Amino acid sequence: MEERHSIRERYSMEEEHSKQKKNPLEDTKLGVVESRFADIIWREEPLTSGELVKLCREELGWKKSTTYTVLKKLCARGIFQNQDGCVTALISRQDFHAAQSRKFVEDTFQGSLPAFIAAFTSQKRLSREEIREIRGMIDAYETDGRKEAGTEENG
Repeated sequence: MEERHSIRERYSMEEEHSKQKKNPLEDTKLGVVESRFADIIWREEPLTSGELVKLCREELGWKKSTTYTVLKKLCARGIFQNQDGCVTALISRQDFHAAQSRKFVEDTFQGSLPAFIAAFTSQKRLSREEIREIRGMIDAYETDGRKEAGTEENG
């Protein structure tokens, strides 16, 4: 007979599992609803837990208990914190999405950024502006990399 769990029980089980993780960015996957919830916090932080409950009721149609359950889960994963009723991010949106992107490339393309770009561009043609931006990023990376390694040529 299949055992069924309530949403609260499932979050509790996932929370226990996530506590075993060392790095909060190891488990970078957020579901669609969790992503919308996280976006509210990143957009509005710092905010009180009461303000978060109100925003989640308005934007997600959640009850207070659902808001606190999901907040507790994401706090346990090290993404947010709720100290004395003040909710803030421990990881910026930019760092979170960078970690998600890095993990996707690692898992899907064996860590090969060129393989990812080849797959991406086989389905979508890059605009001149996108190519210019990518070249600029590579140039900046090469310059910064030489400076950090202390190998920048004098000139």
